[in-house]
Amino acid sequence: MSQEPEHIEVLIGKFLVGEASAEETRELEEWTAASPENQKCIEDARWVFENAQLSDGPAFDADLAWEKVSGDVKPHKKTIPLFPLFWKFAAGLVLLLSLSYLFYMQMPKRQEFLFQSENEVLTEILPDLTEVSLNQQSEIRVDYHPGKKTGTIHLTGEALISIPEDKKVTWTVQAAGVLIEDIGTVFHVQAYPDQPLVEVSVKEGIVRFYAENREGIILESGEQGTYDPATKAFSKTIADANVAAFKTRVLDFQEEELQQVAKRLESVYGKRIVLDGEIASCRLTVFFVNETLEAVLLIIAETLGIEVLDEGNLIRLRGDGCQ
Repeated sequence: MSQEPEHIEVLIGKFLVGEASAEETRELEEWTAASPENQKCIEDARWVFENAQLSDGPAFDADLAWEKVSGDVKPHKKTIPLFPLFWKFAAGLVLLLSLSYLFYMQMPKRQEFLFQSENEVLTEILPDLTEVSLNQQSEIRVDYHPGKKTGTIHLTGEALISIPEDKKVTWTVQAAGVLIEDIGTVFHVQAYPDQPLVEVSVKEGIVRFYAENREGIILESGEQGTYDPATKAFSKTIADANVAAFKTRVLDFQEEELQQVAKRLESVYGKRIVLDGEIASCRLTVFFVNETLEAVLLIIAETLGIEVLDEGNLIRLRGDGCQ
């Protein structure tokens, strides 16, 4: 059972002073049985309440006192002693403040995580089961607030982020001066420091892609948004089907120019690829599943009739044209 702390505080207070209804008592019993932490909270609250009970003062026989002085004073309206009411109010205030403090101490504290992928793809699962896959040379710093059910992912580089369907936490991604607000999705973000544009591609669901003081755009499944920090402009187009290939190792090229194919292979395999000759505009239709870079390049070379040269720090594709 999930209840707001303020609601439970009220129930505990009414129960301890004997004013809880049968339905409220049953609700509180169910909440107490839900966890040892809840049981301890009830016990602590009862201890505070019992120790906050202050005496109404010494025993005082008002009738006897009145008989003694009635002859010397004129009749007047009966008054209600203020001190007993004051102490009852004070005890109730102590109980209320103590309950608030107990709930505050019981609430989960803010958590922070740091993940760096370096030279390999890294996948991490956050506490709410959100999955973040980092491409090479990428980093995220996560600020997570369990009590508020909110979190911020500060990204440098490239990541594929998958939010669970039950969406227990509202996540916001910050990258290169822009914000991506999740509305229940699987989405990809690319924001490398040495690249001029920030790109967001949505594979499932919807995101809001915006900047401070700028409304931005809404992206749905199959759409890609681009932000240019120089012009502070947002644009929208069809998403590249291969944005998640660095994690899935699934590549689907349909009449794709070789220069775009090479760019995607660099992103997936982390190897620089250079094109020599009149081959950049050669088009390729091919599908790969979990293949090595060597196997992919061999098939491309045979398909287009070009040469592959491995020079250690880079791979060179060379040819006079397209077959």
